[in-house]
Amino acid sequence: MRPSSARLWSELVSDYERLHLYTVDPGAHAIARELVPLVKSLGRFGSWFADGWSAAQEHTCRPAVELMQALAPQDGLLVCSQTNFARTQAVLTSAAAGGATTIFVFDHWKNFAEHFGSGPMPNVIVVPDEIARELAVAALGADAAPRIRVLPHLGVEAAADRILASGVPTRPGVIAMLLDPTEAADGLGYDWRSVLALALRQSSARPGRRILVRPHPRQDARAVARELAILRHAGVEADIFTGDTEYLIAIAEEVWGMTTIALNAALAIGKPIRSFQNGRNAVGVRASNPHIEPFVVA
Repeated sequence: MRPSSARLWSELVSDYERLHLYTVDPGAHAIARELVPLVKSLGRFGSWFADGWSAAQEHTCRPAVELMQALAPQDGLLVCSQTNFARTQAVLTSAAAGGATTIFVFDHWKNFAEHFGSGPMPNVIVVPDEIARELAVAALGADAAPRIRVLPHLGVEAAADRILASGVPTRPGVIAMLLDPTEAADGLGYDWRSVLALALRQSSARPGRRILVRPHPRQDARAVARELAILRHAGVEADIFTGDTEYLIAIAEEVWGMTTIALNAALAIGKPIRSFQNGRNAVGVRASNPHIEPFVVA
C-alpha cells in the first residue's frame, strides 16, 4: 500500500477497537486484500467474512453466515460493495440492530443510492475521490454528506503498482478485451455479447491486431469461448484469455472493456483504453464511470 494511502486509511481504522470486514464480489475482495494487513498491523483486526466469489479466493476468510454471531456492540463492520443490494441491506440492518458501527466502501462510481434502498444508512460511507463524493451526495441527499469520507481506491492503486513493478513488456498489436457479466436483462441497452461483437468488428479494421478476450471472474469462460467462436470471422485474430488480468493489461498495447474497474487501473498506468457501451440507454449511462466516459464507444 502506498504510504500516503496507508496514512489516510489508518485514520479511519483507528477509530475502532475491533474491525471486521465483509466481502462478496471481486472489486470488494481487491480492496480487502490490501486493507486487511493494515488493520492487522494496527491491532484492530477482528475477522474477514466472505461469501460468493470472494470466499472462494481466500481460505482464511470466515463464512459470512457467522458474521452476525461474531459482531459485538461497538465493533466496526466494513462492508464492501456487491451486486446483490438486498443482501447488503440485510447485513447493514442486522449490524445496526446489534449495535455495531457500519462502514460501507464503494469500489466504483455508480449505484450510490441503490445499495441502501429504504434500509438504514451506514454510519460511514467511503468513496474513492471527490467526483464520487459529489455523485453520492446528489444520489443520497445532502443529509448523507457528513457520513461520506474520501479515501484512495486501494484496489486500483495496488493493481496499477503491481503492473508497473512487474516489468512485463508490451506486445505490439495485442488488444486486451475485458468483459463484464452484463446480460440483456440488466436493462442497460447493451450486454457482453453485443459489446464483444462490436469489439471484434472494430479490431478487424486494424490489420495486425490480436484481441485477447478476458471473461469476468464471475462469468463462465466456456460460454464466452462459444460466443467468440460464433462471432469470430476471417481476418480477425481473437482468442480467449483466462490468465491473470493484470498480466494481460501489462502486455496489451490497448485495453478495451465495458465498465470494469480494471479500466481505471489501465488508465492509471497510461494505457490507451476504450469503454464499449454500444446501444446504452439512460440506465446504461448512469451505470458508467466518470473516469472512463471520455473513452466510451456508445
